[in-house]
Amino acid sequence: MSIKVNKLSFSRNDCFLFKELNFVIEKGEIAAIDGKSGIGKTSLLNILCGLIKPDSGSIECNEIIFNNESVYIPPEKRNIGYVFQDFALFPHISAKKNILFASNLKSDSLYQMVIDELDLVDHIEKLPHKLSGGQKQRVAIARAILMEPQLLILDEPFSNLDQDISINAQKLIKRITADLRIPCLIVTHNKENNSFLEFSKTISL
Repeated sequence: MSIKVNKLSFSRNDCFLFKELNFVIEKGEIAAIDGKSGIGKTSLLNILCGLIKPDSGSIECNEIIFNNESVYIPPEKRNIGYVFQDFALFPHISAKKNILFASNLKSDSLYQMVIDELDLVDHIEKLPHKLSGGQKQRVAIARAILMEPQLLILDEPFSNLDQDISINAQKLIKRITADLRIPCLIVTHNKENNSFLEFSKTISL
């Protein structure tokens, strides 16, 4: 599996956030998306997911065209695990139901490993409003992983985590990316604090 972006352009208010962007992230690779605030990092993730349409260019994942001049696959058919900055949890169902919402797990072993590594065992029956910011973030990470997606993208996924849990989360993401042999893209403002991920490349906007 890989994700290939070719000549991708996106503008807002007649101003390009990025123009003719090109990159390839191979299976098992973790890439950082870097750039100053407001430059278009989250917009790029939303385009990859299909939540926003680009002005031009193409996106191909696992040899399937997501987007080009004549093709557009909607978000729900792209099988992408996405950790949003605002977590995007469903407010009226438990953390466990949020985690398993889009999951097709064939066994409990992966689920148990993920919630153990993210220290969620004592919180899975709570509703989101009963969770701290860090706990919500971990639920969002667990949900993205347990989709067993063909692409994992994360928008500042460790910003609310303390150091020990952040390290565990980084190691988990690295392991899942390798085990599932999928590409992973992470928006981060500080790669040095995410050193356990071993970024293979950096996409600068």
